[in-house]
Amino acid sequence: MRGGRRPRWIDHTDYCGRLLAAGDIPFGDVARFIDWHRKAQGLLRPDVAALPLVPLLDFWLAGHGDLVSAMAGRKRLLYPLKVLLADEDLRGHIRALLEGLRLTYGGQPLAFVIPSPRAFILYAAAKAGLPDDDEVTLDDVDSAAMYMADFLRAFGDTGIDVLLMEEVPGIAAGDDDLAACQAVLNIAGHYRWDVGLRLDDGAELSAVDFVIAPAGKAAGIQLPQAYWRGEGAAAEGGQFIYARIPPDAEPEAVLGRLAALP
Repeated sequence: MRGGRRPRWIDHTDYCGRLLAAGDIPFGDVARFIDWHRKAQGLLRPDVAALPLVPLLDFWLAGHGDLVSAMAGRKRLLYPLKVLLADEDLRGHIRALLEGLRLTYGGQPLAFVIPSPRAFILYAAAKAGLPDDDEVTLDDVDSAAMYMADFLRAFGDTGIDVLLMEEVPGIAAGDDDLAACQAVLNIAGHYRWDVGLRLDDGAELSAVDFVIAPAGKAAGIQLPQAYWRGEGAAAEGGQFIYARIPPDAEPEAVLGRLAALP
C-alpha cells in the first residue's frame, strides 16, 4: 500500500486519451505510446501499469482493412476471432508495446487487459460485420479460449504479471464458464500470471485469482461512474480499488475524487 491507502488500479485510457492526446492515443508508435502512458501514470499515480487490448485493436483494425476483410472471409461465428488472433504483425506490435511498458515500469505490476473468450468472440464478429443474432455457447467459449491461449503464448516472455479478462456486461460468469476458459487459465498458469475477471457481480470464483466487481466478495471494488460526478463514496471492502475514469471528466474534479479515496 502507498501511504496507507488501498492500492488503485486506474483505467485512464479514455480520460487521458482525451486529456493528453486530444483523443488520438498513439498506439501505432511504440515510443510515443510509452511517453503518453508514462504521463498518464504520472498524473494519476495508479499502482498498476496496464495495456488494454480493445482500444489498441480498434486502432489497429481501423488502419488494416486487409485484416478486417480476412476476418470477414467466412460467416462462421468464431472465424473472425481466429483470423484476428493469428495475425503476426499484430502480435509483434503488441509484444513491442508490452516490452516497452515493462522497461518503463520495472517496479510495478504489468497487466494485460483482454476480453473474456465470450466477449472476444462478439467483438471480432462485430468488427467483421457478422450479425449479432448468434448465441455464444460454452463450446464456442472453449474454442475461443484455445485461440486466445495460442495468442497469449506470443507474450510469455514480455514481463506480464497479471492477465485481466473483461466479461460481457450483464453476464454472470460461473464455474461452467470458467471451465470453458481452461486453455487461457492454463497458459496463464504456465507463465505464472495472476488471472482476474471483471464482471457485474462479485461472485466468488475459485478458478481465478481475483474478481473485480462493483460489490460483493470481489477483491477489486469497482467505483461507479457517478463517483466522478461527486456522488457517493467508494465502497468498503476489497483488497484494491478499480476505477475507470470517464473521458469527459473534469481534471480538477478527477484529482479531487482521487484524493478522497481511502
